[in-house]
Amino acid sequence: MRDARILRATEKGGDWIHLRRIQTTCILGFHPIERTTPRTVWFDVSLEIDMRRAGQSDKIGDTLNYELVEGEVIAAAEKGSYFLAEALAERVAEVCLRHTQVISVRVVVDKPGALPHTESIAVEILRRR
Repeated sequence: MRDARILRATEKGGDWIHLRRIQTTCILGFHPIERTTPRTVWFDVSLEIDMRRAGQSDKIGDTLNYELVEGEVIAAAEKGSYFLAEALAERVAEVCLRHTQVISVRVVVDKPGALPHTESIAVEILRRR
């Protein structure tokens, strides 16, 4: 269990790492063309972690490897086949929460061109450990 002082500090404001506009392609949607043709998808992933140690030490070993997280997000999208953006967001959140430093994760899945009169649709979820 995490130190209660750490939880209180992050609940009052928190420390966040944001991975913005991660771009990949994947199978996403339920229309026949969407089931066979990968489409562009954008992700915004916000990871709540306690960054005090890294901020004080300036050592990479004291923070979350967000390059690794980016690769895992892309792999989860590209290796899967999803009918709903909601399911893709849930999968990405699960991948992020495997990292013990992550207290909570906010995932936005943005599906451009999904509707004829809308630039994109997006779903957003927040999951906590």
